[in-house]
Amino acid sequence: MDQTSSNKKRSLQGSPDSGKYFRYMAEFVGFCDEDAAAVRETRFIVEKYLPRMIGEFYAQLLRYPPTRKYFLKKDGTIDQDYVQLRMSHQNNFWRRAASGVYDDEFASFVDYVGRAHTSNGADPHLYIPERYVIGMVGFVQHAIAEALHLELHEIDPDLEGRSVRAWNLLAMVILEMLSRAYGNEHQAETFEALMPVQEEAVMKLALETYERGLGIARSVDYLDTAVARADEIPDGERKIVQVDDLSIGVFHHKGQWYALRNSCLHRGGPVCTGSLEGDILTCPWHGYTYDVTSGQLTLDRTAYLESYPVEVRDGEVRLRIPRLRRDPVEINLNDSQAAAAGVEAVVEELEPAEVRLAENEFRLAEVPAGSTLLVSLQGEDVSVYNVGGKFYATQDACTHAEGPLNEGDLDGEVITCPWHGSCFNVTNGEVVCGPADEPLRTYKVVVEGEIGRVE
Repeated sequence: MDQTSSNKKRSLQGSPDSGKYFRYMAEFVGFCDEDAAAVRETRFIVEKYLPRMIGEFYAQLLRYPPTRKYFLKKDGTIDQDYVQLRMSHQNNFWRRAASGVYDDEFASFVDYVGRAHTSNGADPHLYIPERYVIGMVGFVQHAIAEALHLELHEIDPDLEGRSVRAWNLLAMVILEMLSRAYGNEHQAETFEALMPVQEEAVMKLALETYERGLGIARSVDYLDTAVARADEIPDGERKIVQVDDLSIGVFHHKGQWYALRNSCLHRGGPVCTGSLEGDILTCPWHGYTYDVTSGQLTLDRTAYLESYPVEVRDGEVRLRIPRLRRDPVEINLNDSQAAAAGVEAVVEELEPAEVRLAENEFRLAEVPAGSTLLVSLQGEDVSVYNVGGKFYATQDACTHAEGPLNEGDLDGEVITCPWHGSCFNVTNGEVVCGPADEPLRTYKVVVEGEIGRVE
C-alpha cells in the first residue's frame, strides 16, 4: 500500500494508538469505571435534552459570521440541508458518548472525528479551526451539566454530583482526543457583527433531525414498487434506481438481494456506485466503507445507510419503501436576514470567495501544486488540477466507468482514476494507460488575481 492510500485509510479508521491514548488521558484526568457507569446511568437524561442542546448550539453557530460562513450556499443564504446533516452527526456523536462504552472502537471514532475537521481527514479541502471544536465540547458539556442539575438536584443529588463529575472528565478526554489532529492554527479570528437567527426555527430543525434519526413518525405507510427485471441484475451486479426523490442501489450479492440508499452518511456521495470487495462497499468520494448486507458504517457501528426490503416476484425486483408521516414543519432560516437592518452590509464584509463564487470558479489557494478540486460547469462536474503552478481542467468522470477523477492521485501531469486505475494526461486529456480508451474533454482555465474560472 502506498503512502497516500495508507494515510487515507488512517484518516477513516482513526490512529492505531487511539485506544491506548484514550486510556492514557482517562488515567491522567481521573476518568474511571465508576465515572463510565455514572454516564451510562444518566444516558437517557442527556438524550432527552439533546435536541435542545444541538438546537441552541447551531443557533450560536449561525449567529456568528466566522462560523455561519461554513453553512452558507454560494448565494449567501443558509444551506438548511447541510445544517441538518451536521446536526445529525452531532446527535450521533453525543449519543455514542452517552452510551458509556469506551473501547478501542469508540476511541478510534473520536480520533477520526477530530481529524475530519482538519485537512488530514477524508476531505483535504475541509478545515474547521480548533477553537470552534473546543467551543463545541465546552458548550455541550455545560448544557449537560444544566440538564443533570434540572433533573436530579431535587430527587438524587448524589447521582447529580457523580454524573456531572463524570461528564466533565469525559469531556476533558474527548477534547484531548479531538485536539490531537491539530498542529498550529492557520486562520486568524475576525470580529464581525452578529447575525440574526430565527432561534425557534433552528430548535424545530434540531428536533426534526433528532426524531428523524430515531425513525420517529406520526405514522408509517409503504410504497411497494417494481424497480427492475430480475434478469437485468445477475448475481454479482447492481443497478442504481430512482424512486421519487430517492436514489437507491439494488445489489444481487452472493445469491441474496439488498437495497441501500445511494447517499453516503458523510457528504452524500454516491456510495452505491463504489467498489464492492467481499461484503464491503466503499464510497467513491472519501472512502467510507459499509457492510452491503446491512448498510452498517464500519467506522461507526451505530450508523447505517437506509435499507429497504427486496422481493423478487414474477421476475420483477420489488422494493418496499417506508414513508414516515409527520406533522409538517415549515422552517425558513433565511427570513430573518431581510428583516434585520444592516445585514447586507455585514454580508458584504465577509470574504467574497466564501459567498459569491460561481460554480465554475475557485480560489487558487484551494488548489496547491499537485492537488485537484471539483467544480461545476453548466451542470457538469469538472476537475481542476494544479500542475507546477499551472491550472488545467477536464471532465471529472473517467471515460471508462465514470469514476471521480478529483478523488484520484495526481502525479505530475497524470491523473489516475481511483476506481480502476485508468490514467490521463490532464494537460490534453489523452489516455496514458487503460482500461479507459477514450480521452477526456478538456476546458480552459482563466486566472484573474486570486480566482480561477473554468470555461
